[in-house]
Amino acid sequence: MKRITLAVAAAAAALAANPASAAELLPGATGVAFDQFSTVAGTRGTVLASRESDTSPATTYTGFLRSAVYRNTAGTLDFYYQVAVSTIMTGDEVVNLSAAMFSGYSVSAFVDTTDFDGAGIFTAAANPQTTPGEVGGFTSTASRNGAGGVIRADFGANGLEAAGQTSATYIFRTNAVSYNELGTFTAQDGSVAQRASYQPIGAPVPEPATWGMLLMGFGMIGLGMRARKAARVTFA
Repeated sequence: MKRITLAVAAAAAALAANPASAAELLPGATGVAFDQFSTVAGTRGTVLASRESDTSPATTYTGFLRSAVYRNTAGTLDFYYQVAVSTIMTGDEVVNLSAAMFSGYSVSAFVDTTDFDGAGIFTAAANPQTTPGEVGGFTSTASRNGAGGVIRADFGANGLEAAGQTSATYIFRTNAVSYNELGTFTAQDGSVAQRASYQPIGAPVPEPATWGMLLMGFGMIGLGMRARKAARVTFA
């Protein structure tokens, strides 16, 4: 019984040490504010793969779709996305980016406006509305479709509408531990650019809350068994 009590206490401590992100994206969620990645930057971890593709088959703008997958310090995977515009037709604006397939995984949404990878493919955001505190503020929000497979960054006033503009880097933290290159990365204005990217695969890591509930359940079972044993009456 003592072991069960200690396990439950350890689970509670783990929950306290690993609070859920305020920007967790549940299936069907819309208008969710991105958390600043600076608050968890020390957990970035190591890049596993990255790629930069052109924006074909879009016809109204040219540029690059940048994506990467990182293993964060907790051992799960983060998926990174950025759009850079080289040319765009007058009056057009890249209004969002999206990625698939994330069904069955927990997803939390972060944004990074810095050049965090130095000589890597990502660059600091180059958009007048991207940095919090500037006129209009940071207005991008995250959403997820009802089935949970598609995650999206809706740019709001942070849309890309001029040559040389680059979005912030949008980071989606998951509880996946494996990935493949069969995902898709899409950006759109009047036309759609869609290229291959990364997607999570395999069994997800249970959330801390799930582990806590399991351990507390085992604890309750143990208490019940002990109570029944104590109440047992033996006749001579």
